[in-house]
Amino acid sequence: AEQILGKKPFKWQLRIAEAILRGKDVVLDVGTGSGKSLCFSLAVLLGKNDVALIVTPLSALMIDQVKADAGNPSLPSVAVCAETIAAVGKVQLYNDILDGKFRRVFVSPEIMRSKEFGDAVLCKKNFNAMLRVLVVDEAHCISTWGGSFRPDYADLGIIRGRLAANVPILAATATCPDHVLDDIRSTLRISADAVLVRMTNARPNVALSVRVMALPQESMADLRFMIPSNTTLASHIPIQLCYFNSRVDCEDAVDRLRSWLPEGIPHSSIEFYHSKKGAKEKRLLEERLARGDVRILVCTEAVGMGCDMRNIDRVVLWGLPPSFCALVQRAGRAARDFSKLGAAILLIPPSVRKKGI
Repeated sequence: AEQILGKKPFKWQLRIAEAILRGKDVVLDVGTGSGKSLCFSLAVLLGKNDVALIVTPLSALMIDQVKADAGNPSLPSVAVCAETIAAVGKVQLYNDILDGKFRRVFVSPEIMRSKEFGDAVLCKKNFNAMLRVLVVDEAHCISTWGGSFRPDYADLGIIRGRLAANVPILAATATCPDHVLDDIRSTLRISADAVLVRMTNARPNVALSVRVMALPQESMADLRFMIPSNTTLASHIPIQLCYFNSRVDCEDAVDRLRSWLPEGIPHSSIEFYHSKKGAKEKRLLEERLARGDVRILVCTEAVGMGCDMRNIDRVVLWGLPPSFCALVQRAGRAARDFSKLGAAILLIPPSVRKKGI
């Protein structure tokens, strides 16, 4: 495994791979960047033609993972998304999956639930014969998004009826309080004897703090600290994510932050990222952020989930996130390179402080 994957697996990763091979359902709750994907990769590598079917909430996650796998011939992967279908054609893509060309197949919940994908792939005997495990990545989204926003999350458990009875589920997340765990177990029909692995989500290299907004909220002036005083070069600005709960606030904040940039620093060093951005534009922004060309990315929940952004120095959250899970996920974007120190700062209005929330 170390030779093929380039990483020596930990005992807990071997334990999960073993559970999958024994046909056991698994719920995995470990910190961001801990190596969840190595667990099911290990399991499929032990079989000649075994396949992992991975349900992922965002197309950016699929594409990132497929790119990461591109140099490993032992783990050919594919993302079943609009971009891949446009490149090779739907019929060819589905035939390649059925022929066992890929060891890891990434799909969205919507495609997973579609009749077309079900009839073309999921119901085929040869695919079920190859299928080693169904993985639901970022499984906390079942609790967060399984209502009217993305109802297909609430129906993922139905998929089990389309698969061979001996195919286990691996539900993986970095944010799993008890009520979310209950939702995951119920929705995915996790077996009573499932293996539950919970490890600490503590991030000792990330300093967490809460600040009460001192200036009028509509001015967003409490964000000025994100651009250090006496800054003369864009490279002097730490690489930061600034989270907002709405797209409108996200775009407004970019205008405010750009207006505070000293002369000579390009406005392109501060950008916004949300669900209305096109897929190509999102990937371009991610690449520019990784290179350090973008110093502040003002964003919504659409950015960061599961993406391996290791150069983020600081995360700023404007206002209370919609849930505790969202808070943990967003703050966890900071200092993904565990050898470095990072910060996560929650900015709240005085009214929230007064309520004692």
